[in-house]
Amino acid sequence: MKNLLVGNGVNIQFDNQNYTTSEIVLRLLKNCDRDDFPAHIIVNEPYLLKNIIGQLFLEARLALQGEYDSYVTCVAEEASLMSFKEQYLKKLNTLRITDIGFEDYYLIHDLACHKYNIGNPDQFYTRESMRIAYLLSIYNDGKLDDLHKKYPPKFVEYLKGFDSIFTTNYDSNIDSIVEKKIFHIHGWFKQLAAVYDASSFRNQLPDAPIENAVVDNNYYYLYSNALTTHCGAYKEFQLKQYSYANEAVTKLAIAYKTNPTVKNDVEQWINDKNKITSNMGHAVKLKASNPNLIFSDDFHFDELSKMQGELEILGLSPWNDFHIFEAIEKSEITQCTYYYFSDEQRDKVLEMLPTLHSKGLLKLCPLKNFWSKMYEN
Repeated sequence: MKNLLVGNGVNIQFDNQNYTTSEIVLRLLKNCDRDDFPAHIIVNEPYLLKNIIGQLFLEARLALQGEYDSYVTCVAEEASLMSFKEQYLKKLNTLRITDIGFEDYYLIHDLACHKYNIGNPDQFYTRESMRIAYLLSIYNDGKLDDLHKKYPPKFVEYLKGFDSIFTTNYDSNIDSIVEKKIFHIHGWFKQLAAVYDASSFRNQLPDAPIENAVVDNNYYYLYSNALTTHCGAYKEFQLKQYSYANEAVTKLAIAYKTNPTVKNDVEQWINDKNKITSNMGHAVKLKASNPNLIFSDDFHFDELSKMQGELEILGLSPWNDFHIFEAIEKSEITQCTYYYFSDEQRDKVLEMLPTLHSKGLLKLCPLKNFWSKMYEN
């Protein structure tokens, strides 16, 4: 089996102005001044979003100087803050607001909420506004999905040579080229999130969130299952939560049909005042009557974790996606080739894939050499 994993670096290769970290953040800020800014989806007063990003940039500088070390609340945040410092501290004296990756702003937002005692729902609503504004910027009025028109023939041929292709990108460029299913492990702009999908298992429950949601089809991608967060551990949890839920509901559904005691318990759960307990009861009954129902947001992380054979990694930065490299390190692949953009990337990957490296299964190749071959006549 030949597997390929691609990241945003591929998009940057074909448009190095509009899809870099800096440009995405800059466009997000500029979007707030547009007359057609979707305020009805993101935030009623767009200037508030600009103010928040500006304030978080100031807090980010303090975080780099150690002033947020005491505000981490879990191991995941501690690891994210350590990685944040490793990536940006050397740039502190010249750091600009657009130099910080947008997902890193999520980390600073959460730490600032701890510092200033800001809890939910305000913490959630602010982070969600930032997330949707980020997706708006990435999509770039649909121009993002046109990048495949710039692919040279050799690159198209290269893509078609793989048995499986995984991507952390939300766009449809590779989907437009390769006539097979592409695994979008962090979501896809064309895939509605389960809460907005009327046919989803979640919306078969009595408190179906779709009943209180208004989906503007002009901005369908803002309702997608695109996954963004600052921490690989958080991403991994979100990717796996559906598998955990399905496993639990499946076991309970079997017991519901075969064990009278469990059946009685489930019937009582349905009438419980706690919505979570009540939903579990309804979910078990639905699963028992319709075994094909599953909770899903279509992330395909299981497929990535279970892949075998050879793997090539192209355009994927090791920052923020530790969970992916952990899955690769634990997989049964027989060869891994990583195309690195910088020496910093190369050294980080060596640190994150030590077992593959020690077994001689990790090959590191300069990215510039790869692209040179793609453009050869």
